[in-house]
Amino acid sequence: MNDKAEKVYAGAFFELCSEEIPDKLSDILGELDALDRTFTENPEFIKLLGTPTITMDEKLAMMKDIIREGGVSEYTGNLLCVLTEYGRMNCFSGILRNFRASYNEYFRIAEITVTSSAPLSEAVVEKIRVKMSEVTGKTVSVREKVDPALIGGVVIDYGSTRWDGSVRTRLAGLRKELGGVIA
Repeated sequence: MNDKAEKVYAGAFFELCSEEIPDKLSDILGELDALDRTFTENPEFIKLLGTPTITMDEKLAMMKDIIREGGVSEYTGNLLCVLTEYGRMNCFSGILRNFRASYNEYFRIAEITVTSSAPLSEAVVEKIRVKMSEVTGKTVSVREKVDPALIGGVVIDYGSTRWDGSVRTRLAGLRKELGGVIA
């Protein structure tokens, strides 16, 4: 929604957590992930928080119920209340995305996505993890996706870089070469 606001809130929240509770950063990230799933599954709740006919006291009371019932930490709870007060709950997913980027930078983690035509064995995933760790110089976290349209091979995405070793791409290249020869 608002990239600048998302970066500012995430940066301030990450800085606060890394200074005050550095040993709990992983827990905070887990809470943010769980909350994001909940908010994504219940988009009407975010809309409700933006409704002008509901008073701020009522909105904060609803948020505090979620915090209490969900066992949310004090730090994350305070973030939720601030976002509610300033009408920024619609930025939550972006704040999480930016918080995760800061977390990954802090702990030198590279998140990669490996897409294959069928599920990969753990041995293959580990080989990819080791190789990408050498390439990035970071600890690698692998997210797997399956896309049968690839036919075979793998596509690895890291940041804005893509390594495409799929059969589909090789066939498309061959088709283009043959088309140039025949024409």
